[in-house]
Amino acid sequence: MTSSDSTEARMKRVLEELCKREKTVATAESCTGGLVAALMTDIEGCSHAFDRGFVTYTDEAKTELLGVDATLLQDKGAVSEEVAIMMAEQARDRAGVDYAVSVTGYAGSPGGDAEEGLVHFALARQDGATVHRMERFGAKGRETIRALCLQTVTDMFEDAVL
Repeated sequence: MTSSDSTEARMKRVLEELCKREKTVATAESCTGGLVAALMTDIEGCSHAFDRGFVTYTDEAKTELLGVDATLLQDKGAVSEEVAIMMAEQARDRAGVDYAVSVTGYAGSPGGDAEEGLVHFALARQDGATVHRMERFGAKGRETIRALCLQTVTDMFEDAVL
């Protein structure tokens, strides 16, 4: 079994549990470009748990689609704990779902500096506190970093749901 198969199997268990509980999910993604939403919608039989995904790659998209404060983006930067939390909470509120996850980071090299692989995640829920997680995956290349992001999101959902 490959690691992507493992991630898919793990996410399937999460979505099956969400379906049993009649809970819904939205995603707010930047550096993953919709891969979290794709992972969730690729799982047959669990589509009614997934409501929608916001792909907000630019600061303007984060502001227009999610309502992330432009001043916050300017002050903290798009790749920050504060922005990840606001993305998740705004996605949850705008979609009216039980859970929303956000991913914002540097999957590729931002000008060749040491920030490659820095990713912030947040999981917002209706019935509890928003959880933040930061990972420094390092300079492992875009494809690997994005796969690691899917694993991290799955970890976060397992902790929250299972």
